[in-house]
Amino acid sequence: MNRNLARIILTTAGIIWGLGFIGNKYILDSGWNDSQLLFVRFLTATIVIFLIYHKRILNTNIYVIKKGFFLGIFLYLGFLFQTWGLVHTNASNNALITAGYIVLMPIIIYIFERTTIPKKTVFAGAITLLGISLITVDFNELTISFGDSLTFIGAFFYALHIYFLGKLTKKVDLFVLMSFQLLIFSFFATIMMIFRGGLPSVDFSSFDSYKLLILAIIIGFFASFVAFLFQSIGQKNTNEAEAAILISTESLFGPVFAILFYKDPFNLLILFGIIFVSLGIILSETNFIQEYFKKKVKKWV
Repeated sequence: MNRNLARIILTTAGIIWGLGFIGNKYILDSGWNDSQLLFVRFLTATIVIFLIYHKRILNTNIYVIKKGFFLGIFLYLGFLFQTWGLVHTNASNNALITAGYIVLMPIIIYIFERTTIPKKTVFAGAITLLGISLITVDFNELTISFGDSLTFIGAFFYALHIYFLGKLTKKVDLFVLMSFQLLIFSFFATIMMIFRGGLPSVDFSSFDSYKLLILAIIIGFFASFVAFLFQSIGQKNTNEAEAAILISTESLFGPVFAILFYKDPFNLLILFGIIFVSLGIILSETNFIQEYFKKKVKKWV
């Protein structure tokens, strides 16, 4: 697979996850708790991937299983805090703050690899952080809401997951690796759901009740199976930093979809937040500033 196709696949995953924010918020606002939602979503994805790739899974080795479980822990913690945060904030904020892993990714790469962080990446991260700050900080009291704080913690675990996933997809069968990530995720989600009220209440005589279950299953298939599969395939054919940037387009699609289709609030701070996060993503992905100044210098010379 060439790199351009990998970029398209990663961006498609971002679009799917952007739509997922609305579906998740609707289910949570309708009475389900975050543990019930994660249980149904990831049990659906786990069943699907084991049905499709059962032959590969049966022929795997203990190394891949261990690495899948290892990655699944970070994946679970990322979704746990993000979905918990979504209970206490709106879909727009939740989506934009999730882009915080763009800021965290270069730091994680530096810690584990001791490589120099390019100035362009630092600048892009600062702009992204500014955009996140505009939509999370209450400038009257200089506080950040509980839901927004939880979401940023989730972004930290996402950054760790993206980093380690990028290393492992190039070494092992990514479909098997994904299978065991989803399996351990479903295990944790099941335990958490049991401790937090058990299975969601579904009245199959009422469409308003069982439509939530149908929606959660649909989100599980597309956002927890298809999009995550796209992420794994895309990361196998690009680097961790670029993958984080392209996946983070979910943080742009999410607010746009939420404002258009879920009546999320819209104001100037949100607008500028979206602009700055978008600019941070673009600067991280391109050499625009460098090329711009090169052209200026040539003209002056």
